[in-house]
Amino acid sequence: MKLAGLAVMAVAFFGSTAAASADPVVFNFDESIINLGGGSGPQGLKLIDPDADPADAPATLNGEVDTATDAFTAAASGFTFPQKTTQVSGQDVVVTITANAAITGTFDTDTGTADITVPVTVSAAVLGNTCTTSFPLELKTTGTLVEPGGNHDAAPFDPDTGEGSVYSSFTVPNSTGGALCGVVDGQIGGAGDIWLSGTGGIDEGIVTVYPGDDGTSLSTTDGGWVHSTSYGPLCALIPGVLCPAMNGTFESANGSSGAADGFLRDTATGLTVTPTGLGQTSTGVWTSPEFTYDGAEGEPAETLSFALARKGTLSDLLSQSSANWQVDLVKSSDSSIIPLIPNGPATNADSWVNIPGSALAADGLTIGDAYRIVITTNVITETLGLAPSGTFDYDEVALTARRATPTGPTGPTGPTEPTGPTGPTEPTGPTGPTEPTGPTGPTSPTGPTGPTGPTGPNKPVTLTKGNAAFNGKRLFIRLYCPREFKPKCNTVSVPVTRKVANKAPKKIKRLSKPMARPIRVTVKSGKWKKVSYLIKPAYRNKVRKMAGKNKRLLAIRDYIKAKKFAGRKFKGKTRTVFHSHKVVIGKAR
Repeated sequence: MKLAGLAVMAVAFFGSTAAASADPVVFNFDESIINLGGGSGPQGLKLIDPDADPADAPATLNGEVDTATDAFTAAASGFTFPQKTTQVSGQDVVVTITANAAITGTFDTDTGTADITVPVTVSAAVLGNTCTTSFPLELKTTGTLVEPGGNHDAAPFDPDTGEGSVYSSFTVPNSTGGALCGVVDGQIGGAGDIWLSGTGGIDEGIVTVYPGDDGTSLSTTDGGWVHSTSYGPLCALIPGVLCPAMNGTFESANGSSGAADGFLRDTATGLTVTPTGLGQTSTGVWTSPEFTYDGAEGEPAETLSFALARKGTLSDLLSQSSANWQVDLVKSSDSSIIPLIPNGPATNADSWVNIPGSALAADGLTIGDAYRIVITTNVITETLGLAPSGTFDYDEVALTARRATPTGPTGPTGPTEPTGPTGPTEPTGPTGPTEPTGPTGPTSPTGPTGPTGPTGPNKPVTLTKGNAAFNGKRLFIRLYCPREFKPKCNTVSVPVTRKVANKAPKKIKRLSKPMARPIRVTVKSGKWKKVSYLIKPAYRNKVRKMAGKNKRLLAIRDYIKAKKFAGRKFKGKTRTVFHSHKVVIGKAR
């Protein structure tokens, strides 16, 4: 192959691997204190008060972070702040805060440090006048707000619990609006600062991955993938002689997640290439099992993305041949094609590289329709001579439908009309004599036992309080909110290496190592919620070995916040609870 061609292929390959990886991020601030007016205005004003009755709604910031650069971005609509009514000079003032432009900054998910600039517009409505001003809030995880009630320090968002806080100092410019705006400016204009406390971190949201289980992870089986081949007219006469033969295999070790992980392989092998074989194509095709698209756990996806891991040992092969590959999504009903990764050159890659697919519209697939993912590898013979072998490896094939939050709950059912009184019941007559029972006939022989249902990672597992389903990579449980917590649990849970109770929080974190990324969910008191964790490769064997022991060996560490605990106020505190589970290999249902 010409050097120019190799250069183009290298640029294409390495360009694709450098694509940024963006993860959704959510911040929830359930407490905020502000100082205004340079000391002459309101000091220590509770802009968001968790102890109010009812508690103030939290402020939220939804965006995404580039995990390679820590760059944080959010649309103006990603910032919401609860409207607040306060008083200035004895008059009610309704304060509204909104973002007026794109939000940018940095957020390090490993350390929890943040530096995010939110350009805000603040409107104050009083006695028919609306006074409006704009300025930037530079929210940082450093700094201290000082007010008569005490000091409030900013702090990074803990990667385990999500807890943290931000601080910003600012200057409020004079507002524009009605005749009373000068009075308002005299109270709130000039220097000020704000402190917001709550949680922040990666938002797992609602996620469904297709094909799912081993069809995506290829951890222990081929997951139902099927291999096929096709050849150019001359190649088809004697594949492997006139051009390379393509052979598809499932390799059970050394996948992208480590020594115990499997993957799909296409191998090109051949002996010699004759002049009549030049320009001929050998094609290997891997086709996924058919799956029915169900959005993000049955709800319309807000984002839809595709990625896979790729590796290839191709140096010798490409000296006399060229190779390209592509990935398509094929709709079963009409065979229409949606490109996931466009056709491009296959280059040498000695280690696994994650390749993101093309941008996909969130509504690009139809819920209820069936699809297959197709990976195509082509080797084109170009040069007369020996045809060495080469390998094309694929793993972690994931079409991911994601929704940041579920659809809101259904409202309460309206009152039912009262039921009238029940009329008297007629007396029951005497029971007649019972006929004697005849002799029992002989019992027929029992027939043969039918086949046992599926076992392994595809075995359906019903989740209960005491068990967890593990499919080789993902762990599923029903997370419980104990009744002592009212009215709900704001939880941050994670499977850990061991249960450590009755210890200081720092010691608990040191002795019980997280085996996955923590998940934040809200669960009503005494209720359950299905939760899924992606177990880190280093701990998958550990979890797998817990299965079949008939003991609750798996520990889930759960940090819980609630308004009340055991009937007493508990707002702002965190309690650590451990849940124990038996591990069952299979797929949760």
